[in-house]
Amino acid sequence: MSNTFKITCPSCKKEFDADSAFNLHFEKAKKEAGNKAEMDAAKKYKSQIESAAKEIEKAKKDAAKNAEIDAAKKYKSQIESAAKEIEKAKKDAAKNAEMDAAKKYKSQIESAAKEIEKAKKDAAKNAEIDAAKKYKSQIESAAKEIEIAKKETEIKAKKIATEELKELERKKDAEILQMKKREEITNDRLKKRTEEMTSLMKNKNVELQGEVQEENLQDFLQKKFPEDHLEPIKKGERGGDCILTINYKEKKNIAKIYFESKDTTTFNEKWADKLLNDMKEKGIANGIIVASHTCLPADIDKYTSYVERHGNSITIIPMEFKIIHVVVNRIRSILILKARENNDHEIPEIMKKCWANLNSPNFQLPIKSMISEIRTMEKIFKQERTAFERSSANKEKTINGVKTNLVKIVTSFTRSVGDIFPDDLLEHKDDQFIE
Repeated sequence: MSNTFKITCPSCKKEFDADSAFNLHFEKAKKEAGNKAEMDAAKKYKSQIESAAKEIEKAKKDAAKNAEIDAAKKYKSQIESAAKEIEKAKKDAAKNAEMDAAKKYKSQIESAAKEIEKAKKDAAKNAEIDAAKKYKSQIESAAKEIEIAKKETEIKAKKIATEELKELERKKDAEILQMKKREEITNDRLKKRTEEMTSLMKNKNVELQGEVQEENLQDFLQKKFPEDHLEPIKKGERGGDCILTINYKEKKNIAKIYFESKDTTTFNEKWADKLLNDMKEKGIANGIIVASHTCLPADIDKYTSYVERHGNSITIIPMEFKIIHVVVNRIRSILILKARENNDHEIPEIMKKCWANLNSPNFQLPIKSMISEIRTMEKIFKQERTAFERSSANKEKTINGVKTNLVKIVTSFTRSVGDIFPDDLLEHKDDQFIE
């Protein structure tokens, strides 16, 4: 059994020999306990220490601020007084310096001013003398020029007066001329009005002549063709003058002839177009325009004394009863013959209807009208083509003239100056500008 004395540590329950080891262990445990107590205290009082530090810092700042404010309040009046004293001292010093300078240089400035004034007077006097010497001849010349100008002004005034007198005379002549022109205008207006009245009366006479010719035509038709029925077109209604319905023996309404009477000075081709449209509306295949000798078309046959339009659908004849009788009788005979031929042939009913339709105005007149319109369009197209060819020829001639002039310009320049132009001057991109 060991004689060493064992001691158990009350803290860690460790046993130690009763020697230096216990002391070392005790010191270590003490130190660790102190560190632990210090850490616990630091943790415990950390927030309080930080709050105290913040309070101290705030107190320092507040104390400094209060001290600054107190100092500012304490020394504000002294600073302001000092500033006022300094400003006053500056002003007094400047004023005293100015006064000293004024006293010091006053006499010198007054002397200098007197010298300057004297120099000015002397200079002005000398300048006046020099100017008088220098400009004496010019002044004399100006006086002479003024005298000449006065004389010229008098001459011009006399001339102007003479011109004004001439102007007055010219205005007087112009007024006389104006009056003559007004008289001429008045006379022209009266003449024009007289011509209008004469033309109106002439047109009225022509209208009366037309009515007379129309009545004579109707009387003649009724007299020469009593078996037929004549239907006059009422005044104001659209259409021609009368319609003759052909009757033959016991057969009624075989065919019809549309009549239009004209008694004017010149023939108008639109009459035939209008009569054709009226015939279409009435379903009449044949028409006759009876015109006075003053308005017959230029292409009328001198031997037969008639001319036809729209595929022989319209016949134009003069107002002569013999010719009217011959032409109407011829057309009437042809229409009666056609009607007899249609009745004599033994043909199927459907063929009769086809034949009747082919010979009816409703079928023939539109075709004839279209043929007439086609001929008119051909004539217009021919005129437009001729105009286009003429215009193209003029444009081509102009272009060739421009080309020729351009070549002449370049050639003349080359002869005078030399061949300085590039080779492709007369070329335009891919095409040759001058061939």
